[in-house]
Amino acid sequence: MLQSLLMTISYDGTDFFGWYCPNNRNLKNTLEKALDLPLYQILIASRTDKGVHAEDQKVVLQYELKFSHLLPDLLTINSRLPEDLRVLSLENCRLDFHPSLEAKSKEYRYHFHVGEKHPHFERYSLSIKPIDIEKIHMALPFFLGRNNFKAFEGSHHQRQDPFCTIEEILFEQIATDRYLFTIRGNRFLYLMCRKIAGTLLYYGYGKLSLTPLKKGLEELCPKEVGPTLSPKGLLLKKIHYDRNPAFIV
Repeated sequence: MLQSLLMTISYDGTDFFGWYCPNNRNLKNTLEKALDLPLYQILIASRTDKGVHAEDQKVVLQYELKFSHLLPDLLTINSRLPEDLRVLSLENCRLDFHPSLEAKSKEYRYHFHVGEKHPHFERYSLSIKPIDIEKIHMALPFFLGRNNFKAFEGSHHQRQDPFCTIEEILFEQIATDRYLFTIRGNRFLYLMCRKIAGTLLYYGYGKLSLTPLKKGLEELCPKEVGPTLSPKGLLLKKIHYDRNPAFIV
């Protein structure tokens, strides 16, 4: 018989090669080493890229009940983890609960600052050039709703279903030289967040016209969108469920 646990983790992704990258430092192996428990399987809600941070990432652990006595408590797990990764909670959940498939939506945030390196937030913000934020605001509504985001997908990871629903998209100025990009959707294609953010910045730089976007996202070709941004400054803010995962039993 299996036992299933829901784990909430937070991490600085700067020195991690995403969830799992063989032969490189990755989140999966780091967690498994700290747990030191024979696992049946370990599932994550969102497989983030190298360098992406997370404030509220969800992981499900499954193991045979006969190994329950080997499960370390939260304090012990965190004492075995490096400083850039922490387990925030560990709770029972349904055996059939899948942290990704049952997610209602995922929310990402990108932090930007104008100018060169800044010692106070260099690891968590991406340096950009001065932008026209009003131009960016004009482009935001076109991304809302259910659309074909094929033009914003990485060429080496094409999914059969390119349609995603964007529920919220914001680009805010939070200080004289700092900006915050927020996007929440039911699902995201590979590199989609980084390409949308890159496209919006190019509108803000005056390097792209809104004309192709007005025709519809489905008609866009990769040459009409902006670049894929560096993952620096990208944060998985929250995984949203229909009900609080803490009460999934």
